[in-house]
Amino acid sequence: MSAKASDSKFITFNISSQDKSQPSQNVLSLTNVAPVGKTWDKHRANADKVFQYYAKADEHCFQQYARRVRICSELLEFQLMPEELEGILNLKLSDARFCRVRHCPVCQWRRSLMWKARAYKILPQVVTDYPKYRWLFVTLTVKNCQIQELRENLDSINKAFKRLTELKVWPAKGWVKSTEVTKGKNGISAHPHLHILAMVSPSYFSHGYLSHAKWVALWQRCLRIDYQPVIHTSGSSGMVIANAQEES
Repeated sequence: MSAKASDSKFITFNISSQDKSQPSQNVLSLTNVAPVGKTWDKHRANADKVFQYYAKADEHCFQQYARRVRICSELLEFQLMPEELEGILNLKLSDARFCRVRHCPVCQWRRSLMWKARAYKILPQVVTDYPKYRWLFVTLTVKNCQIQELRENLDSINKAFKRLTELKVWPAKGWVKSTEVTKGKNGISAHPHLHILAMVSPSYFSHGYLSHAKWVALWQRCLRIDYQPVIHTSGSSGMVIANAQEES
């Protein structure tokens, strides 16, 4: 990751893998300038792996994906933004070209930041409008599946969640749902699951409270499966949600 050009207000970094193969002592590294450089390097390295997978495929569409992923975020232009403290400048991304390929790690990372920013923008107002309401963090899981079964499993999970929200005992007045897929411990399976931030009534923990066993039973029923799925739940107040948003 190296600096390609700069002026008094902007600086452009090249983070392509090709640039790393020709290191120069006179080239400025984004990693040395800002901690965010390590994050860009990590996601760009993962994008290079995805590019290799696409490049090895015979289908023409995958070859197109490979070309798009290869040049994704190759050049990043940052604007130098002064902080409140005099003499301190921060880097703010001002221009970049992204491939928008669904499985590109860089684009998925940027997309997650976008949705996180949108949620953080609206949550303080929700907390202000409903100050006495409580919040639940819920993680709904299923058994790991093979990669080729992932699409079918994600469809099944989302349909099951819709059934869950239509039950009379569903406690949330509003919620934010996030779908995450991680790699199984064996390294080859997929672990799809849902993260839910749910707003519940102030009386939830005294009237209408769902025990962990009840959550498991309801999720199993909505999934229409013959095993007990793993579920994690925890509660929080609106003030904690607002403070967490301010600290991020």
